[in-house]
Amino acid sequence: MSDPVPSERILQGVVDSISDSGVLLDSRGRVLDVLQNDRTADLFGRPPNEFVGDTLRDVLPAPHADQFHATIHDALESGDPRTLDRPMDVDRAERRLGGRVVPVGDNEPEHVLWLVEDASQRTQQPREGKLLDRIFDVSPIGLVVVDPSGDISRANERAERILGLERDEITERTYDQAEWNVTYDDGTPIPDDDHPVARVLETGESVLGFEHWIELPDGTKRWLSSHAAPILDGDGNVERVVVGIDDITRLKARKEQLEWLIKNEELANLGGWELDLETGTIQGMAGMNRLHGDDEYHMPVDDVVDLYHPDDCEQVRDAITTCREDGVPFELEVRRRTADGYDRWVRVKGERVEDQGQPKIRGISRDITAVKEREQRLQVMNRALRHNLKNKLNVIGGHAALLRDELDSLEVPVTLDDGGRDILDSIRDATVETENLHSEIRLLQGLMADFSRLSVADAKASANKINAVTEDLVALAETVRDFDNAINLDGPARTVELGPLLTALTTDYSARYPGAEIDVDVADVSVTGDPEALRLILEVPLENALKHSDQVEPTVSVALFESTAGQVTVRIEDGGPGLPETERALLNGADETQTSHSSGLGLWTMQWLTRRLGGTVSVTDNDSDGTVVELTFPAPTDDRVPSVNGR
Repeated sequence: MSDPVPSERILQGVVDSISDSGVLLDSRGRVLDVLQNDRTADLFGRPPNEFVGDTLRDVLPAPHADQFHATIHDALESGDPRTLDRPMDVDRAERRLGGRVVPVGDNEPEHVLWLVEDASQRTQQPREGKLLDRIFDVSPIGLVVVDPSGDISRANERAERILGLERDEITERTYDQAEWNVTYDDGTPIPDDDHPVARVLETGESVLGFEHWIELPDGTKRWLSSHAAPILDGDGNVERVVVGIDDITRLKARKEQLEWLIKNEELANLGGWELDLETGTIQGMAGMNRLHGDDEYHMPVDDVVDLYHPDDCEQVRDAITTCREDGVPFELEVRRRTADGYDRWVRVKGERVEDQGQPKIRGISRDITAVKEREQRLQVMNRALRHNLKNKLNVIGGHAALLRDELDSLEVPVTLDDGGRDILDSIRDATVETENLHSEIRLLQGLMADFSRLSVADAKASANKINAVTEDLVALAETVRDFDNAINLDGPARTVELGPLLTALTTDYSARYPGAEIDVDVADVSVTGDPEALRLILEVPLENALKHSDQVEPTVSVALFESTAGQVTVRIEDGGPGLPETERALLNGADETQTSHSSGLGLWTMQWLTRRLGGTVSVTDNDSDGTVVELTFPAPTDDRVPSVNGR
């Protein structure tokens, strides 16, 4: 070991690092902890434990407190220590304080250590060695002094507790001994030349916030943050290195837990938030940034409430007010708008809490848009299915009754045995049994085949009608299945050449409806979407125009063109009977209700899929009492995948 240096010089270097006193503050300027010594009481005019929990405005005059707040934010943003430019008067003592503000923590520190200096006493001689010894020993962080040779010459009590060694065991070692078992986060040993002490000895510059694992003699591991600062001699050479070590194992565990929580927030599509009831500001975690659609979620609560749907704002505002005043928790399902202008359904839960005496409302928000859309789809399909089934089964019941009446009223008797009468009864019973729809329908078809062999023309016609309706029921069930699959399409957005897709569809429908005249005029344009979804969208107006036409030879005009910059339009025009007013209103944007809703699954699905692709649906009448359907889609942008030729 090298020759000892007077303790006053060593401790003066420590004083230069930790100052006359130390005050730990959070980002808002609240005092979390204070160095418990006589010097602190002398500087602030009262015992240290009396102002733990105070804010800077409780300790300093308002202008100085505001200046200090700015310095804290600057230090936290940069991650580097900051020096207070102007001394600050203390109300309760005849002192002018200065010093440095040092970030404390990991890569994103949330606290600062104010290393307090008495600016009014800068010209005084260094304090007595006894006081320096006390400061060294009571430091809230572990301190060790390293000689240029690498030997550790001194350690304080906090260093003993952190390193799990007695002082004499610490001073028997060098800083770079393998027994320290110092590693990076991945377990890789730290090279000697990357050690903070080695870097200070090499460069003469401080190393702050070096984080690493260390294995203690009992086998346990701790995550440490080390700060190394040089003590220079009169010639500017490194005479000693003072190392401050802080055990941040708990902070690392909390960080990992937070990262785990954030990951789970993402998987669950939710985000946490906190409303400060004193400042009226809502701060969101990472999940809220994602749900909001912006990098920042920090705004006044009134601005947040204004983001909700106009019909839901008052409900949200009342829930927050009741929670704040009466402590009543709330849970709401409401609509809100993201930063990029999209309306989303969210489930919002909140409750009032106390955090270090500060009233707050904490809660979570979860995006339930997909759930709401699924519920809406099921409701629409349920209504449409009930509507169509009721109509079809009424037809079956009517024709079954008519069939029995016709057979009973025939002038020429038709002899039916008991089995024949049973067949008629089975027809009537089938009209009210819907739980096993497919099996009931197939039974009806079989029964109708038997009746078709009767020689009575009217009876046979009624039987054939029932058989046709049952076929419609089967088709309806298949339509429900096909459109449910279509609605659940969730492939990636691609660039689709729409011309080939339209041409193929119209060719197919010309073959299916030989008497129809389909005029096609397509431009060379593309849209952004899923090819299967686009095919299903276009099939609906084509099918309706041809299938439901009251013309012997239906005429349909199909045009594809670029309507405006960034927009592509498909216009399908027919000469048929047109759509009912209820259907047209709903397709043009009216809201569905229990008494006003679309009975056609195809039309509703066309509208839903078009909106999902960012398009619009417009339905108007043409000059010949027919219908004009216009479907508008966004054209591709530069960042889209190349064309898939409509497939």
